[in-house]
Amino acid sequence: MLRYTLKRLAIMPLLLWGIVTIAFFLSHSISSNPLASIVGTRNLGNADVVAAATQRWGLDKSLLQQYLIYIGNLLHGDLGTSFRTKEPVASDLSSRLPATLELALFALIIAVVLGIVLGVVAARNNGRVLDGGLRTLALVGSSTPVFWVALLLLFVFYARLGIAAGPGRLSSRVDPPPYVTGMYTLDSLLAGNLPLFTDALSHLILPSIVMALPLLGTIIRMVRAQVLEEQSSDFVRTARAKGMTPSQVMNRHVVKNAITPVITVVGISVGMLIMGAVMVETIFTWNGIGTYAVEASRSLDFPAITGVCLVGGVIFLVSNLVTDIAYAIIDPRVRL
Repeated sequence: MLRYTLKRLAIMPLLLWGIVTIAFFLSHSISSNPLASIVGTRNLGNADVVAAATQRWGLDKSLLQQYLIYIGNLLHGDLGTSFRTKEPVASDLSSRLPATLELALFALIIAVVLGIVLGVVAARNNGRVLDGGLRTLALVGSSTPVFWVALLLLFVFYARLGIAAGPGRLSSRVDPPPYVTGMYTLDSLLAGNLPLFTDALSHLILPSIVMALPLLGTIIRMVRAQVLEEQSSDFVRTARAKGMTPSQVMNRHVVKNAITPVITVVGISVGMLIMGAVMVETIFTWNGIGTYAVEASRSLDFPAITGVCLVGGVIFLVSNLVTDIAYAIIDPRVRL
């Protein structure tokens, strides 16, 4: 396993270089001029300002020269400076990423815990009304557009019933906790501020549910199918013949084997949750990496776009590596 892990880690720089290269040339292939976001639309008619900005941001160089300069800076840990915020891209990403990670983590917990529990319940009630209801929930969760669910939940639970927190990470007039990790729930606990923790947690509920629904539906259907398959296996019949109760068979043998394939789905979904948070963050005014990517795309902020792609590539590669290792640990039959 150690050799496999080292091989995967060794090939990561090459894969990230490919991701950065594709992102760089794709973003620069757009025919629109990014100077509008650099100098502002009012100064576009000022030749001196435009010339100075073009030279300052290296836009007067050829595309290949810009690429080589970017790669050279990247090797020294410099992701460039954002056209829009005028701040280092690394600084922008580090300030936005914790918000997205917090949201994705809560969504993942909801999807995995509820998905496994409801999948097992559906399998144990196979063919009954409860099974049909859960299968319908799984189908709706997997197929309903995220933006539609987000708007519906906001309208019903926030605007109409008033029982859920609205958009944003905190209520208005509430100051964020002292920065430690950038995750408001964790930082508020570290500061010992329970009311602030409750407020931050309440704002996580709706966007987390919206993000979790597609993955929740997938896990319910997968666990249900795996449990039904495992229940007819020879080792399960053997366990029953030895006198084990149905609960013991289910908990010690069936569920353990049924959730193993879920690990693969969860591992792949981590990257998709984090980098696919664009729609949810936009609707819920969540100041994370998703909204940062949208703002960067709107303003043709090339360094920011490439930086977001680089972070996304790292997240996908690391999550896949962790998934493979976890799979081998849980199922010793798998040899890496």
